[in-house]
Amino acid sequence: MPTSMGELGSYRWMAVGVSTAVNALAWGARSTFALFYVAILEEFAWGRGPTALGYSLSWLCFVVFAPAAGWLYDRWGVRTVVTIGGLALGVALGLTGQVTSLTQYYLCFGVLGAAGTACILIPSTAIVTRWFTRSRGTAMGVLSAGNAAGAVVFYPVNAWLIATLGWRSALIAFGAIVAAATVALALLYRDPPTDEKCPSMESQTARPTGEVWTLRRALRSPRLWAAFTMTTLGVIGFQIMATHQVAHAVDRGFPQSTVVRLFALGAACMMAGNLFGGWLSDHVGRGWVFALGSIVALVGIGCLALTRGPHDLPLLLLYAASGFGFGMRIAQLSAIPADVFAGPELGAILGVVQAGGGLGGAIGPFLGGWLFDITGGYELAFVAAGVAIAGGAVAAWFAARPIGRAPAADAKLEQSASPGRP
Repeated sequence: MPTSMGELGSYRWMAVGVSTAVNALAWGARSTFALFYVAILEEFAWGRGPTALGYSLSWLCFVVFAPAAGWLYDRWGVRTVVTIGGLALGVALGLTGQVTSLTQYYLCFGVLGAAGTACILIPSTAIVTRWFTRSRGTAMGVLSAGNAAGAVVFYPVNAWLIATLGWRSALIAFGAIVAAATVALALLYRDPPTDEKCPSMESQTARPTGEVWTLRRALRSPRLWAAFTMTTLGVIGFQIMATHQVAHAVDRGFPQSTVVRLFALGAACMMAGNLFGGWLSDHVGRGWVFALGSIVALVGIGCLALTRGPHDLPLLLLYAASGFGFGMRIAQLSAIPADVFAGPELGAILGVVQAGGGLGGAIGPFLGGWLFDITGGYELAFVAAGVAIAGGAVAAWFAARPIGRAPAADAKLEQSASPGRP
C-alpha cells in the first residue's frame, strides 16, 4: 500500500488506468452489440423490434442496478464489486450465446448483463473521483475516453470472433475475455488512505462546505436531481444521434464505406474531447465546459439535419468533428456530482446520478425511431436531440455551481504527482 505523498501521486494515475481499462471492457460489450444483433436476426425470426428490446432493456435495468452497485461499493469496496461485475458480465455474455428464446435473451443480456455492467462502471468511476479533487476533471476525461476505446478495440475483435467461431461461440469467448481481464485488473485497485497523516480525497472534498453528504440527505437536494436530469437529458440527446446517424447518412445517399470512415473520425474526435474537456474543466469550471461542449454539439446536430445528399459532404464532416463537443461533456457527468456530494456514500450517490444515463439510454434510441416512423424523416428527432442537449446543459449549470476550493493538502498531493511542477 503506498504511503508517501510521491507514491500516492503515482498510484492515483494507476487507478485511472485500471478504471479506464475495465470501463473499456464493459462498454465494449454494449458498443459492439450491433454485430451480434445482426447475427441473432439471421438465426431467429424474432423481428427487429423484439430483438432490439434486449439492448434497450440493458439500459433500463441499469436504472435499478446503478444505485445498488454504488451502495455495494460504499460497503464492500471497489475490488470486490468490480470483480463481481466482471464475472456477472462475462457469464451474461456466455449465457446469451446459448439462448433459444426471447425470454432467455432478455434475462441474460438485458438483466444480468446490466447488473454486471453497473457493478463495473459505478465503482470504477467512484474510486477515481475519490482519488482526485483538483485534477478530477482531467482524470475523468481520461476515464471517459475508455468508453469510446471499448468500441475501437472490440469492434474488430468481435467481428473476427464471429467470422471465425460463429456468434454463439464468439459471445462465450468474449465473455471469458471480459471476465478474466476484469478480475485481473480489479486486483490492482487500492482505496484512498484515510489516516490523519494523509487524509483521503473523499474527506478533503467534504471540508470546504463543512457538509457530510449521505444518500438520504442528497436525495433531498435539488442539486442531485439537477445532476440526474443533466445525465438523463444528455444521454437521450447523444443516443438519438448515435443510434440514427448512420441510417440518416445512408438515406441521404452516402456510401456506407464513407459513413463508416467519417463516424470513426467522429469517435476519435469524441475521445479528444473527453481529454480536453476534462482538463479544461479543472481550470475554468465544469459548467462552462459543459455549456461550450453543448454549443459545439448543437452546431454539429444542425449540420447533420441540413445534410441532403453526397454534395453536402462538408456538413457531414462538420458533424463528425462535433464529436469533440459531445466528448467535452462526458467527463463532467461524474465530475460534477463528485465535486458536490463527496462523502462516505459517494458511490451510492453517483449510482443514482448515473441511473439517469440508463433511463436516457432506454428512451433515446426508441424516441428517435418513433419520431422517424410518424414523420417519415429524422428532422423532428434531431430537434428533440438538440432540445435534450440544451436542457442537459441548463441542468449541468445549476448542478455545478461552485462550492469552494480544494484544500492545501490536496494541492500538495497533486504536485507530488507532477515532478516538473514547481
